[in-house]
Amino acid sequence: MQRLASIDVGSNTIRLLIAEPVMSALLRPIHVQRRITRLGENFLPDRVLQPAAMDRSISALKEFVELMGHNGVSKYSAGATAVVREASNGSNFLNLVQSQTGLAVRLLSGSEEARLSLLGVASVISNRESAMVVFDIGGGSTELVWKGEGESSAMESNSLPVGVVHLTETFLQGDPPGHEPCLQLRKYVSNVLTEPSFRRNFHDTLWVGTAGTVTTLASMWYELAEYDAARINGTVLERTWLADLCARLAEMKLTERRKLTGLEPGREDIILAGALVTLEMMDIFDFSQFTVSDAGLLEGLFLDLCRTLSS
Repeated sequence: MQRLASIDVGSNTIRLLIAEPVMSALLRPIHVQRRITRLGENFLPDRVLQPAAMDRSISALKEFVELMGHNGVSKYSAGATAVVREASNGSNFLNLVQSQTGLAVRLLSGSEEARLSLLGVASVISNRESAMVVFDIGGGSTELVWKGEGESSAMESNSLPVGVVHLTETFLQGDPPGHEPCLQLRKYVSNVLTEPSFRRNFHDTLWVGTAGTVTTLASMWYELAEYDAARINGTVLERTWLADLCARLAEMKLTERRKLTGLEPGREDIILAGALVTLEMMDIFDFSQFTVSDAGLLEGLFLDLCRTLSS
C-alpha cells in the first residue's frame, strides 16, 4: 500500500506523520515523530526568526527526510504556520529548508490552516456533525475555528496573537513564576479574546482543543508515563481541574515541573502559559469542559493530500 507523509512546521514543535491511507477520511499510522525546536524563540518584537532556532528546525527536518526515505514515502505534504507566516524572513527560512533538506514546505494562510485543522479533528471526533469550535494554542498564535451543524456547514476562523512561547517570554520568566504574572498574562489574553472580531453565541457548541498544549494537559491528567494518542482522543477536561493545575504550576520551579508524569520534556516552561490561555478562553466564552483531539493540522495535511491524489 502507498505510504504518504505530512509535516507540520509549528512555532514550537515540528511534527511528522507517516501513514497509509484507508478510505477517504482514515489513515493507518506507520511512524509519528515530533521535535521541539522552538522556532518562535525570541521572535518578538522584531518578528524575525533567529538563526539558532532556524538551524534547530532544519536539523529536525533533515531527520524527518531520512525517516521518510527509510519508510518508503512516495508523496508528502508539508505546511508552515503562524510564526513563519508573520516573520519578515519567513520566505528566506523556507528557501533554506528547500536548499538544505529538499523539502518543499508551503506557507499556509490562516484560513487554510483552520480548514486543515478542522479536517484533522473531524477524523477522530465522533459527533463531528454538531456545531463545533476547535482551538489550537500554538507557540506563536492561537487559532479558533467555528463551524455550524452538519458536515457541509459554514466555517469561520480567526488567528489571534496569543502564543505560548511569546507569552512565556513576556510574562512568566520567574522561577517559579508566581501568581501575579499569571494574572497579568490572563488580562492580556482577555483583552485579545474580547475583541469583537470573533464574537458569537456559542450556546450548545462542542469545544475541541487540539495540538500540543491541550494534548499535554490530557497526558498530565492521566499521568501517562508514555504518550498514547488513542487514549488522548476524546478525553474531556474540566475547568475545575485546569484551574487547580494552573495554581500549582505557578508555584513550581522548572526542576519540579520536570518530575510531573505526563508532561512532555521541553514543555515544562511553556505549559503554564498554555494552561492559562485555555482557562481564560473557558471563562470568556463560558464553557466548563472541552474535548481533546490528538488529531489536528498534521492529520488534516495528510488527509488533504489523500483527497488531492484521489481526485
